[in-house]
Amino acid sequence: MSVVRKFRPPNRLAKMIKDSGGLMAKDAIIAAEAGVESLREVSLVVLDDTLAEIERRFGPSAVDRNAESFEDLYALSMRIIDVSTFVSDAGVDQAAVSLAATTDSCAEAGAWRWNAIDVHLHALRLLRTVGSQLPAADRQSMIEGLHKVSHR
Repeated sequence: MSVVRKFRPPNRLAKMIKDSGGLMAKDAIIAAEAGVESLREVSLVVLDDTLAEIERRFGPSAVDRNAESFEDLYALSMRIIDVSTFVSDAGVDQAAVSLAATTDSCAEAGAWRWNAIDVHLHALRLLRTVGSQLPAADRQSMIEGLHKVSHR
């Protein structure tokens, strides 16, 4: 009878897991969540400042809004989308996407559609202040209405 010898190559991953100094998955997730959470305050400040700038430059009471550029409003809309993670339950990001689409269509036409822009600005203000408190169906209906306006 012959003897069978088994050979097991070393498993680097198993060794790394057993060695101290590594990070457990649950600890890595907790650290990542804390890192993201540390961005909450600054993101909300940027969001509110951006909304205020849009209102000041492109709102109904803006002195010289016809002289503003489509690119500037588009860039401001993108900034809202970038920092709206912490208010994703309010629909602000979706309204900003619709505002960007509206701005893009204005740029293509070479003319402002102020009634469409004003509706979006009003919706953004409303969603930022009470969007997360609205029933989901009402919020979704508002977003769908904005999308209809932006595609008109």
